[in-house]
Amino acid sequence: MSRRTRRKFVRDSAALTAAVAAVSAGNASAGDLPAVRFASQWDQTPDRIWIGPEFWTNPLQDWRLADGWLECIKAAPERHVHLLTHAIASGDGDFSTSVVVGRPKGDLSGKPGSAGFRIGITAPLPDYRHALIFGRGLDADITGSGKLFIGSPDAGDAVDVSLAISQVLLTLDARTTGNETQLALSAIDLVSGKLLGKVQQMVPAERVAGQFSLVVNRGTAGGPRQQKADPGIGAGLFRFRDWQASGSLLEHHPERCFGPILFSQYTLSRGVLKLSAQMPPLGEQDSQVVRLEFERDGAWQPVGEASIDRDARTATFRIEHWQSNADLPYRLRYDLRAREDNDATHEWTGTIRRDPANERVLTVADVSCNGHMAFPNAEYVENMRRLDPDLLAFTGDQFYESSGGYGVQRAPVEMAIVDMLRKWYLHGWTWRELMRDRPSISIPDDHDVYQGNIWGEGGEPRRSTQEAGGYDMPPEWVNAVHRTQTSHHPDPFDPAPGKRGISVYYGPLVYGGVSFAVLADRQFKSGPEGKVPPTGSRGDHVVDPNYDPKSADLPGLELLGGRQMEFLREWATDWRGARMKAVISQTVFTAMATTHGPNHEVLRADYDANGWPQTARNDALRLMRKTFAFHVAGDQHLPAIIRYGIDEHGDAGAALAGPAVNSIYPRWWEPQGAMIVRADAKTPGAGDFIDHFGHPLTVLAVANPTPAFSGTLLEAERDKACGLSLVRFDKDALAVTIECWPLLVDPTAANTQFPGWPVVIEPIADSSRLARGWLPTLKIKGALHPLVQVFDEANELVYNLRLAGDEFRPQVFAAGRYRVRVADPESDREKLLPDLVASAETGDSIEVLL
Repeated sequence: MSRRTRRKFVRDSAALTAAVAAVSAGNASAGDLPAVRFASQWDQTPDRIWIGPEFWTNPLQDWRLADGWLECIKAAPERHVHLLTHAIASGDGDFSTSVVVGRPKGDLSGKPGSAGFRIGITAPLPDYRHALIFGRGLDADITGSGKLFIGSPDAGDAVDVSLAISQVLLTLDARTTGNETQLALSAIDLVSGKLLGKVQQMVPAERVAGQFSLVVNRGTAGGPRQQKADPGIGAGLFRFRDWQASGSLLEHHPERCFGPILFSQYTLSRGVLKLSAQMPPLGEQDSQVVRLEFERDGAWQPVGEASIDRDARTATFRIEHWQSNADLPYRLRYDLRAREDNDATHEWTGTIRRDPANERVLTVADVSCNGHMAFPNAEYVENMRRLDPDLLAFTGDQFYESSGGYGVQRAPVEMAIVDMLRKWYLHGWTWRELMRDRPSISIPDDHDVYQGNIWGEGGEPRRSTQEAGGYDMPPEWVNAVHRTQTSHHPDPFDPAPGKRGISVYYGPLVYGGVSFAVLADRQFKSGPEGKVPPTGSRGDHVVDPNYDPKSADLPGLELLGGRQMEFLREWATDWRGARMKAVISQTVFTAMATTHGPNHEVLRADYDANGWPQTARNDALRLMRKTFAFHVAGDQHLPAIIRYGIDEHGDAGAALAGPAVNSIYPRWWEPQGAMIVRADAKTPGAGDFIDHFGHPLTVLAVANPTPAFSGTLLEAERDKACGLSLVRFDKDALAVTIECWPLLVDPTAANTQFPGWPVVIEPIADSSRLARGWLPTLKIKGALHPLVQVFDEANELVYNLRLAGDEFRPQVFAAGRYRVRVADPESDREKLLPDLVASAETGDSIEVLL
């Protein structure tokens, strides 16, 4: 297809102007309309999927710019192009919009579908971004059969026009006086300027104010999740050019542009800064690099440029020898290309915060499970801003298959990636104002890879049922997900890809004096079906009350896999730059939820829970408890704080299952059978239990959803126990405080947390109640926060920790002889204390000089 020449563009624009003037003159008082305040520049834009920062397309992969036209390339209902930067105000005044409509091939007539405008778009929540997904409005369209209508093609005032032409100019004029608006929709032959038809209608003014869009293939009611074509219209292919709008009611919101740099993410760990810029699907003629600059001494200094990944559309920077003792502003720059060398430089700014290693407390936000029903979750984000966490931990399900409507597209892979990106952009748009100036990590979970549950089997493809294991989507698609969410993470512990070349991201993050093990606890996990005894129902759900969990604990089953276990072993003894340890993963290592889903199904076991496989789970917890690590996770949609047990209650650390942001699948903790209610229990359901896989489980706090959900959208999410959670690591007290608030409360106000919160975990003191003996008290000099490592007679590490002070009496959990190593990890100075005997006495002491 040949490109439109500038001469042809000028000629067509002149014809368009004349046609608009002709119809305006026919509208009596509309002849003195204000000058155009918006005009699309698609004729000056290179061919690409993403049409520009002023627009949002539904869905992204069904639209493209080609040869100066905006084309809808899929004949399907309810395809929209929203104008982000302009809206229609309420009050007295006028508004006018026009666009040229054509087909990709041939005349307009004789084919199904409709095209035109949607005005007065509003949604349950007032944020303009919510209306992009859930908005409804008033249509003013023309059908392929030549029916011009406002509201519905079945309306009595609809007008029939002849469409034996290749292009038609649609104009919509509105004049509001008081509570009513006079609308006039006209169809004009672009070549002759002849008025083909006109329909007028008086509507309530409240139906006009709001956002407005182009719309293709008007559908029936039901919103973005249930698009159905109007049976009288059908669905066809259309294209547009020269979209214009003007009038005294036209509001301008330039701050609403989204892109071309959509958002940024970064981490800082052990002197290495990793930063990624998320970009949209650009075209081959567009620039393929993003530039990074830092502001030092009042001037911007260039650092370098990074290429945009072909699939993930991320540009990732890696900078070594980072000096992290002061905040440093940064800006990302991108030259957005236009034809005739008329490029425009766009910027995205933020701040690399100084590493709070010397602060007493590091705060981590645990965020997961966002179905985006309340997109963009403005109240949630504002409350998180008030809490001002040091680190954002997105622990999985950053989006769901249903996010943004339109289901999922699984093939071809190029368009499936674009479909995924659109959902990922909802996450970034929600959180970008917080991510731009603080570090964040993001761990993909099952829905992030378009699966209800996933047992990754190390990267194997799915060969039968989902429960048998493997990935549904092809490796290049999965790798695009991994790159969008984790390319800014610290380098993986072992970067070698898994099976079929699927990338890995597990590894360490040291920030704020806390060493985090970031795990992929679904990527290597074994699938249950075909391995465990038949369930008699779904391959992952057991409902048989006589189920014996020991029957499923079979040799060779994996949870984290050998490579991640090797990482945990090394991480457990690496304390450089760290005073506390924590694990971040998708879900907790127990089976806590008893009641599942909207039908309140009671399960005897759920193999999706990471209490299974039991032996592999216990092996992982034994490594984690060597560091007294606290576990931060999401996934469950059931806010809870638990203590793990391997051989007895509370012998293997504590964990947080954070609340969902927008829950699509509620779960409840409604235990049956024997339990021991703890004396310190603050909430119903707290106590000592045996979980569904036979593990000792201590519930310290839990917040169940209500039995039913009602009220407004946000009230329903609150009833599902959605909310915010924050973990505070106190490095001086070696304590962890977990806080949790329901949705719609002010987290800075007193007494607003879920009942039973906050909860304080003191890992050293908590484990001391299980001690069977003590070693001599160590009085250490020569190190600020010395490392103490305790080894048993087999030279197996029992535990190690960094001290807050200079004195510590090591506890042990069995009689015998022990070896203790005292060291300063930053200087490599150490002292070995061999052959120490465990004793019930507490009087002995040893002076240790490093």
